[in-house]
Amino acid sequence: MRLLNPSALLPLLVLGALAGVCAEPLVPDTLSVYDNLNSDQFTQRGELVLSDPAEYSPVGLQNPPVIKYSTVANWTTDNSMYAVLLQSHKTDAQLVLTVPRCRLNGDQAIKERFVVHAAADGGLLHVDYTAGKAANCKDAHAVPETPKFTTDVVVKRRVQGPTPELAQAPSIDLTTGKEKTPEPQKSFLVKYWYYIVPVMLLLLLGGGEEPQQEGNARR
Repeated sequence: MRLLNPSALLPLLVLGALAGVCAEPLVPDTLSVYDNLNSDQFTQRGELVLSDPAEYSPVGLQNPPVIKYSTVANWTTDNSMYAVLLQSHKTDAQLVLTVPRCRLNGDQAIKERFVVHAAADGGLLHVDYTAGKAANCKDAHAVPETPKFTTDVVVKRRVQGPTPELAQAPSIDLTTGKEKTPEPQKSFLVKYWYYIVPVMLLLLLGGGEEPQQEGNARR
């Protein structure tokens, strides 16, 4: 039986190692949804999973988690605004979205819509939000204490043109809203040295010439 030359195994081993890296599933981020409907603090009312399609589910807890206004960066209390706070489970980053509170006046069934702009890797870039109706601002009734929210969620992932495979997509700092300074690009060897080194050692230590064929060819 003819043995394979060890050098012929190198492309197969490297491709197998890289396939293992690329096969890691992308875990979508989950956003906790808080609002300031009936208190002077943010109270959790649901969770938003940025999957395809996205999913929203109410919490339904008797004593839901709360976040005090004083702990939220870049937030100034404004009782004329209905505010929704999103908190990422992956990064703990917070994002506050607001609409005029009067849009909820006298409406027991409130429709709201989140349009989430995300990077290809699932990172949160920006969120557009709307709730209630402008016509409600002419209604003298107050906002109901326990309205029912009908939530619609759309996730739009940013699609870029061809880029180097080792390049990293830019990410947005949710605190400042500015693009983070990208890290220096890593070479192929730097990123995957722990796969390549064992393969090279195997080739160096295995060594040996290709075994000669036994017997003579028949004429």
